[in-house]
Amino acid sequence: MRRLVSSPRSILAALLTLTLCAPAGVASDEGPAPARADRPEFPASHGARLADVWADLAARDLNGRVWTAADFEGRVVLLEFWATWCAPCLADFPHLERARAGYGDRDLVILAISLDRSGRDDLRSFRLRQAMTWPVLFDGLGAAGAVARRFQVEYPPRSLLFDRRGRLVAVDGRGSTLDAALRVLFASE
Repeated sequence: MRRLVSSPRSILAALLTLTLCAPAGVASDEGPAPARADRPEFPASHGARLADVWADLAARDLNGRVWTAADFEGRVVLLEFWATWCAPCLADFPHLERARAGYGDRDLVILAISLDRSGRDDLRSFRLRQAMTWPVLFDGLGAAGAVARRFQVEYPPRSLLFDRRGRLVAVDGRGSTLDAALRVLFASE
């Protein structure tokens, strides 16, 4: 049997193999995760209309409010698909809070759509512990829920940013990328 030798050539080959086989989609503060072949893309990509996709949906948040397409008219909307067990999702919370604090009074709507299957009370407790100040939609069905299915979201994190005309303008913007997209959307006002 041949011994593995720690030559520069074998180390380079190992690094190349690890790089090529590393999972894509790891969230960072510097931009959207790379596209993955196994992740369905949002219908019609950029330019898709929120009202067309949301259309007949009526989704309830943890406070009991029912959200419909009419709630989004003339507003900038960020749909944030997340789960309590998703570390990249939790890392986004400070950015979401800054966005809510900075633009909430200028008609930014942040809706966090939970892909958890835990109980409603567990999710309420989690929301309080995390100091989430934006509405959380939850149906307990995870990716099988109506909103997740309609937007073709199979797992978190996934974010969809729509401008005031309801057009999709950014997919999976995280951290500073989300901050920049919001600055551009609100700069024209």
